[in-house]
Amino acid sequence: MYKILNLKEFVSQDTFNIVYDEQKKATAVLIPVSHWHPAKAAELQNLMEQLTYIPVFECSLKELEERLHPEIQHVEAENTHLGLYNVYEPTGNQERRNHVIREYQDHRELVKVNASTGESQIIRSRF
Repeated sequence: MYKILNLKEFVSQDTFNIVYDEQKKATAVLIPVSHWHPAKAAELQNLMEQLTYIPVFECSLKELEERLHPEIQHVEAENTHLGLYNVYEPTGNQERRNHVIREYQDHRELVKVNASTGESQIIRSRF
């Protein structure tokens, strides 16, 4: 939270406070206990979800990556558990644009792929 609150001052107030992040986006609402009504809890929770949920097509690439990361990890783990492999590009190497890495449960392979034919050749194994 980027907005600093003096909690002693907050307790004496009879209103709620909105906490903003550095992009001035509302990230939290602090509501005094005196205003909290258990019968309205579900309604308030639904409202907060609507206010804070960002639709997928409005997410930045970083937000989308963060949102998908747990699911991607789950699928990758399931693939290796089933004896399959995961494929990704080597990072930071421009001369290997036509190479991929196949990662198995017990080893990795550097593979050269012909983009026009789909033919692949293992360059290095177990690295």
